[in-house]
Amino acid sequence: MAERKPAFWAVLPARVRYDPELRPNAKLLYAEITAMADATGYCWASNAYLAELFAISPRTVRELVQSLERKGYLSVEVIRDPCNNAVVERRIWVDRPAIVDEPDATPSGENPPYPSGENPPDPSGENSPDPSGENPPLEQSKDRNIPPIVPQRGRRAKGPKKPKAAPDWKPDRFAAFWDYYPRGESKQAAIRAWDNLKPDDDLLTVMGRALTIQMASKMWQDGIGIPYASTWLNQRRWTEVDLSAGTGGPPDEPQPLRGEGVRYL
Repeated sequence: MAERKPAFWAVLPARVRYDPELRPNAKLLYAEITAMADATGYCWASNAYLAELFAISPRTVRELVQSLERKGYLSVEVIRDPCNNAVVERRIWVDRPAIVDEPDATPSGENPPYPSGENPPDPSGENSPDPSGENPPLEQSKDRNIPPIVPQRGRRAKGPKKPKAAPDWKPDRFAAFWDYYPRGESKQAAIRAWDNLKPDDDLLTVMGRALTIQMASKMWQDGIGIPYASTWLNQRRWTEVDLSAGTGGPPDEPQPLRGEGVRYL
C-alpha cells in the first residue's frame, strides 16, 4: 500500500475561520484534516500522528476533534473488526454544507397549483361566481373604505451596536491583559466583563500573578481547560490560585508578564 501523504493545499472556509466558539488550534487542525482528506475523502491520521505534527498532546487533539464534530464541521467513523470488535481504522470526514434543492411543486406536464389562499373551481358550479350578479366575486364585495396603513412615527429602530475597541475602565491595563491572555476569542464579552469588574491597581497585581502561575501549568501549556477571558474575569478565576506557593515573591509584588521588557497588568 502506497504511503499516504497530505495534499499541498489546505482548506479553511469562512464558517470555520470566523467561528468564535472554536479555539485557534481547532481551526488549524481542521485545515490540516482537509489536506489529508484531499485524496481519499477522509483523514486517516491518528491522534498520536496529529499530536506529533503540531507538538501537542494526543488528548488535546481528541478534544479539538470533538469540538469540531460537535459544531458539525467533521464526522468521525470508526471501522471495527467484525470478529473481535477491535478498532481497525478511524476515518475523519470533512462535512460540507449540503445543497438542498427545493422540490419542484409542479410535476412536468401538470397544471400549476392555485395561489395560496385560493380554492380551485368547484366542478359542480355551486361556489363559482354567478354571472347574473347574485354571487359577486370576492373582489367586488370587499370594503373599499378601508383607510391606508400609515407608518407610525416615533423612535427609529436601533441598529446593532458597534463593537467597542476598548473598555471604559483602564483601557491601557485591559490591553496589557488581553495581549497576555492565551485565548484571544470573544473580545467584546471580555470588555464587558472588565468594565463590570472595574479592577483597581491592587486587584490587577493579584490577577497578574495568578495568571502567570496558571499559564505555566501543564494543562494550560497543552491548551486544556483555558477559559474565555470573559469567563476568567466573571468567575474570578484568579482566586483559584495559591499565590503564596506560586512565585516566591512578596504578595504585593506585581509579577512581570511575558513579552519584550517587563509588563504588568
